Amino acid sequence: MTGTAPFGFSEVVFLSHVLDPAAPVFPGDPPVQVSVAATAERDGYFLHLVSAGEQAGTHWAAPAHFSPGEATADQLDAADFFRPAVVLDVRDQAAADPDYAAGIADVQAWESAYGPLPGRAAVLLWTGYDERWGDPDAYLGTGPDGSMHYPGFGAQVAAWLIERRGIGALGTDTMGVDPGTDTSYCVNRLLLHGHRMHLENLCDLGQMPAAGGWIVVGGPRIRKGSGSSATVFGLIP
Repeated sequence: MTGTAPFGFSEVVFLSHVLDPAAPVFPGDPPVQVSVAATAERDGYFLHLVSAGEQAGTHWAAPAHFSPGEATADQLDAADFFRPAVVLDVRDQAAADPDYAAGIADVQAWESAYGPLPGRAAVLLWTGYDERWGDPDAYLGTGPDGSMHYPGFGAQVAAWLIERRGIGALGTDTMGVDPGTDTSYCVNRLLLHGHRMHLENLCDLGQMPAAGGWIVVGGPRIRKGSGSSATVFGLIP
């Protein structure tokens, strides 16, 4: 759904899933639970009680999520939640290989078409896996042995983007910026320092232009938290 956008942009779109109890969660994380706490008929107002992990559904992570001693959710700056957006379309690669790891060549192809990455950018991986959101096993690519198979960023390109392009965030429409097979979470460990963040379980990245858009990341800043479920807005020029 699109609408009139502020700040001189032409449209604003949602890039986040609606949070509900059917939301896939990372194995071992608390499930999303929603129950009625008050009703208009009984209490004079309507209210839900929500129980979930900090990073349920579409979410962002603060550096402390993987890097002890780094900034927690309440220690990030307001500007950290506003970033120019770069969308890498790897749907064909992801369809051919569920373990696809985006590489430097994917970014260089983008730069050949659109020019240098903007500073502090959020580089967003469009795999098409958000279409599987309603089927947790398909979304996670769960194998017979319980292993997960979904695309992500390779460690080499993550390091290159941090060191050579000064990015501010990595995002994806899968469960993680690391490919599902990487149980060492190498990309997260490289990324989450300073004022960088990850964005996971995004959706509808096809609404965004490959270049020129911005994202705005919302969600509570929990004191000493690791991050938060989020509403992510895409701003289209």
